[in-house]
Amino acid sequence: MFKNLHPILMLKALRDLTNEFYDDYRSKLGYCHETAQIVKPMKIVGPQNVYMEEGSCVRRSKIYTPFRKLVIKKNSCLSGSCTVLTGNHMRVIGRFYRSIKQNEKAADFDKDVIVEEDCWVGENVTLLQGVTVRRGTTVAAGAVVNKSTVPYSVYGGVPAKLIKVYWTIDQILEHEKQLYPEGERYTREQLEEFYKK
Repeated sequence: MFKNLHPILMLKALRDLTNEFYDDYRSKLGYCHETAQIVKPMKIVGPQNVYMEEGSCVRRSKIYTPFRKLVIKKNSCLSGSCTVLTGNHMRVIGRFYRSIKQNEKAADFDKDVIVEEDCWVGENVTLLQGVTVRRGTTVAAGAVVNKSTVPYSVYGGVPAKLIKVYWTIDQILEHEKQLYPEGERYTREQLEEFYKK
C-alpha cells in the first residue's frame, strides 16, 4: 500500500498521525479547565483559540480554529468524529478561491463557534463558522449546524433543523433556577424571543 508513496509524504503522514495520538493539546489550548477532557486521537489546528470550561469534553474530533475561537462551556461535550470550522474560503469575482490569502478576507468573514452549557453534540456532527449551540441543546449524530440553535432543544439533519424543544418556558426557568446563579440564567424575555423565531 505504501511502497509507491514518496518518502517525504510518508514522513508527513506519519508525523500527522503521531501528533493526533501523542500531542499534548491541553497545554497548548487558550484555556483548559483541569476537569475538561480531551480524548484522542485529535487534530486541532490553532489550539491557542480553543477554550474548554469546567466539565467539558471533546472526543476524537477535528478542530480547525486558526484565526477564530471555539468555546466549549461548562458540562458540554463534543462526541467522537466531530468537525469544527471557524473559517471558510472566500469567493471573489475573477480570482480562484485558493489564491485568496487570510489577510485579504473581510475582518468578520471567519467567526467564533460557541457551545454553551449542558450541550451534547453527537457523533460526526459538523459545526460551521459563527454558530452558537445554545444551552441545553442536543445535536443529533451526523448533523451539519450552519445556524445558531435555540436553548433546550434537539437539532438534526443536513443542514440541521429544529426537531423539538425539551420543555415549556416555565419549565426551563425552573430548571435554570436549580442549576445557575441568577445572573447566568436566561430571562423569560430572552426565551420568548428565541422561541418566537
